Amino acid sequence: MATIAPTTTASTATPLLTTTATSAPVTVTPSAPAPTDTPTPAPSPTATAPPSPTPPAPIAGTLLLYTTPVTDANGQAHWAFRTLPPLPQFDSAAFDTLYGPDNGFSDFSMFFADSNPQLSPDGQSLLVAGTRGSPEHGVAGTPTWLIDLTTGAARQLFADGVIATWSPAGDAITYVEDGTLFTISTAAGATPQAIFQHPDLWDIYAKWSPDGQWIAAVSGVQHEPTGKVQTDLTFTYWLVPAGGGPARELAQRETSTAGYSADEVSWSPDGQYLLAHTRVYDLADNQLMPEGIGGLDWLPDRPQLFHLATERPRIISVTGEEIALVEQSAYHSTLNWALSNDGRRLVFSQKSTDAGVPLAIYDLESGETQIAGTIPNAIYDSELRWSEDDTKLIAGVDYGEGRYAIWTLEAQPGSTAERLIENAVLIEVVPYPVR
Repeated sequence: MATIAPTTTASTATPLLTTTATSAPVTVTPSAPAPTDTPTPAPSPTATAPPSPTPPAPIAGTLLLYTTPVTDANGQAHWAFRTLPPLPQFDSAAFDTLYGPDNGFSDFSMFFADSNPQLSPDGQSLLVAGTRGSPEHGVAGTPTWLIDLTTGAARQLFADGVIATWSPAGDAITYVEDGTLFTISTAAGATPQAIFQHPDLWDIYAKWSPDGQWIAAVSGVQHEPTGKVQTDLTFTYWLVPAGGGPARELAQRETSTAGYSADEVSWSPDGQYLLAHTRVYDLADNQLMPEGIGGLDWLPDRPQLFHLATERPRIISVTGEEIALVEQSAYHSTLNWALSNDGRRLVFSQKSTDAGVPLAIYDLESGETQIAGTIPNAIYDSELRWSEDDTKLIAGVDYGEGRYAIWTLEAQPGSTAERLIENAVLIEVVPYPVR
């Protein structure tokens, strides 16, 4: 049988950190010497950002993470990592090439679904992954950093891009490398500990449960088609005790399709359910969601799901029962949505018009939907977010043909959208920590 690999290649970097797991370690030889810990990264000597005559105004209490092209002295444009407002003491020049060269690739959705920056549970630190290297093709990766949001100080954790999730205590992360699941402390100078091995582990699916008890891991194997439905891919979902002990097989799935994106496996906010490739399982190995229900995402504050059903976006339970119908009219073909921080309102994009893409706000308590405003001239929208105080909407817009912008508007009916940052891709929005 041949092993299917996820869309990203395996990391060859070795972290610099100490594990918090208590189980006996699996003997694993790191794939490369540990890089030198660099509290403050050295700036790139060749990258220069284009002048910005009018810096964008920050949004109160909110930190925007985005990428924008920066051209070096040789005329090569790279996708840089930036924040709004800029972090104090943050050496932005060291991050000018974090997301690789601008080669005209016009869809960042898969990359940021997998390598999205991860905010620590206490909101003070940010794990920012660069790109994965591909040694067999002569492609070098870019580092993974831990950034202190209160000071802007950055410390390199890995020499390559690593997809990881935080422990709920915020003192460790978990990730997969070369068929091994690791936990590793974020203390400086620590070393990784291997807690589970399987030759077919996928590196995009290491997910620490919100209650801290488990780490979900996924192995996947491609084989000759079997049965009437011609399935050729077997996923096995594992629950690995975060504190050590034997892994438990939660379920297996035979399928012929998969989206190969990290967000297809996720825990419910209470840690009692696992959403894995459109199926929901409880911790007793029961499949709860009926077959054929796709397009699912957890609501961030409760064990309920947003179902992107065609022309009927709705909120459903873990067993598929409808809780609320969000909107019955036709909507934008690339529907995006975001729940407000207080959990009371849902913003989502509607079907585009000649004026652009309308953004609708659905009130979960009253059931009322109102149009907040329209993003002008937009064809596609890539991301929707709320400001920290829920007074503003933030939209990352993809215009096609490699053109992007970030817009903002008031989160109330009849608002006018304003362009916040030109030529930028919105990555994420996080609370700006109080210093």
